[in-house]
Amino acid sequence: MFGKGISRRDFIKGAAASAVGIAALGLVEPAAAKAEGTPQEITTTAERPAGKVDGKYVTRAIGHESYIYVATTIFEGKITACQVLSHEETMGIGNYACARIPKAIVANQSINVPNVRGCSITSMAVKRAVKEAIEQAGYDPADFSAEVKTEVVEREESAEADVIIVGAGTVGLVAGARLLEKGKSVILIEKRDIPGGSMAMTYGGVAVAGCELYKKYDVTGALTNSYYGSVENMMEFWRNHPFLNPEYDRFDKAMPYMTAQYENTGKVIDWFTGMGIGINPLGYYEGGLQTGYTPYLAPGCYEGGAGYAMMFLEQRIQGLGGKILYGTEATELITDANGKVTGVKAKAGDGASWTLTGKAVLLASGGFMRNAEMIKQYYPEYEGQFFNCASASTGDGIKMGLAVGAYMECTGRALPAYLSTDASKFEIALIHHSTPGIMVNARGENFGNIVSDNHYKMAAAKLALEENGGAYYYVFDDAAACTNSDFDGYGMNTYKAIFEKGEAVKYGSVAEAVEKLGLTNLQASIDANNAAALAGEADAFGRKNCPYIETRNGVWILKVDPTFYLTTGGLAIDTATHVLKEDGSTIPGLYAAGDVTGSIEEKDGKKYGMGFDAALAYGYIAGETIDAEV
Repeated sequence: MFGKGISRRDFIKGAAASAVGIAALGLVEPAAAKAEGTPQEITTTAERPAGKVDGKYVTRAIGHESYIYVATTIFEGKITACQVLSHEETMGIGNYACARIPKAIVANQSINVPNVRGCSITSMAVKRAVKEAIEQAGYDPADFSAEVKTEVVEREESAEADVIIVGAGTVGLVAGARLLEKGKSVILIEKRDIPGGSMAMTYGGVAVAGCELYKKYDVTGALTNSYYGSVENMMEFWRNHPFLNPEYDRFDKAMPYMTAQYENTGKVIDWFTGMGIGINPLGYYEGGLQTGYTPYLAPGCYEGGAGYAMMFLEQRIQGLGGKILYGTEATELITDANGKVTGVKAKAGDGASWTLTGKAVLLASGGFMRNAEMIKQYYPEYEGQFFNCASASTGDGIKMGLAVGAYMECTGRALPAYLSTDASKFEIALIHHSTPGIMVNARGENFGNIVSDNHYKMAAAKLALEENGGAYYYVFDDAAACTNSDFDGYGMNTYKAIFEKGEAVKYGSVAEAVEKLGLTNLQASIDANNAAALAGEADAFGRKNCPYIETRNGVWILKVDPTFYLTTGGLAIDTATHVLKEDGSTIPGLYAAGDVTGSIEEKDGKKYGMGFDAALAYGYIAGETIDAEV
């Protein structure tokens, strides 16, 4: 599974397959796509009635991933029922909107209900579908558009717990569940309406070594001597990997932060499986999944594996007596006369001003990708760039930590990026695997080896956008369009949304694509790529196993945009998650983990690559440390 140029998405991915629509097969233009037997065939398409016609109307709207199908029943001027029938939105994000928005529309008789914070795109799509149903029934949507506001009552509230956790993302949920299991009382603060942070958006795979799950699987002993066999083997691999930069290596290859990470990721997986969180089958299966020896959260990457685990942990926290304050934003840390952190002040959307006190505070609030001022301060080279990430990543925890004496580290370094579609910024980080093709610039020139060190290659592409003509395109053929929607290697079908959204366009010939898009050198780029593919040789950029692009039946073109997605600098911590001052001393009562602390790998001098692993492991470490010290 490992290879040179490994990145977190190249190393750990997976999902479950589904059917292929006609558009995905490359047989028709996306705008005309219709797959027999899909819900597209049952949506109401009748002309608008002359009068009002009550009944049930099935309509659809494009969400974040694909179409959302909604049934709306209207009777005597009222919406009497509303239900999302089918959707493929991200599990752990869009499913909340699909469940909550229809109920809110019926309760308020309005399509102008507030979006569910954290899944606004899905919320708006459901409302568009209901608006369409209202129009098809002959009613005026304006009569169902009364503004619905959250009642705000200004008041003071207070609560006390052993541990206050800022952020209900990966770290917060892992640490919170672990602490509650050990008998500690816990309150989490989450500024969105749903849990998860970036957890549900991630791949759902974890690099581990020497865990009990492996021992049960490894009946042949195949893992014993591999880098998966032990933490020592894993760390020996990373110490000699080209991603380790001597300029930033403070520990002479000792890599204490990554060692602590891999000493605990296996414990996390064994903990997960022990309490009922599922894992995809390990191994390589002929004509089936090729997940190797990486545990993937079931049912798989981009099929909701991480989202289901997230919701499981959230329910576990509530079931064990923990409290989560949603729609509540932490504003400052509370300290005593000796500088010990003793609590958090927070403000809720319903008007409550919270004073939360505890014996320890864990900052788990994410990075600062959506804070333009902090980007300018810590990453001036990336000022003005769009970051394709959770909208709540505004650096709140970092600012609170700095205010009580913490310091930032690992800022100003190169940031990774992944590929997104240009129009909707839909993440397609793995498309070079699921949909083999080449990436060309606005002149139709092959941008280069997009497989090796993909994330930093995408970052270079973004920073060189103007010199490449201001645009990039992903080029592939009918065969790749087919595997896009049924990618057996990882069991993934997520990227079929590029067809359903109409962003991938089929051209009858390369010449037509050149004429319409101005990709002057496209034919030459395809020819050079195909020559390398047929010869079984690396191309001029060192890309091996080049995908042959068959153009006799035309060619698919997808306009793409390399996008940055995280910041790798953050609060300094030790390997036990204590927050550090610049002199290396700790801030009593304050702990931190996850993106609020930046990249764990970069603390050891290695380029970023395994953020989800780090969040899981250090959330677990935080729980163990706080339990021992509180």
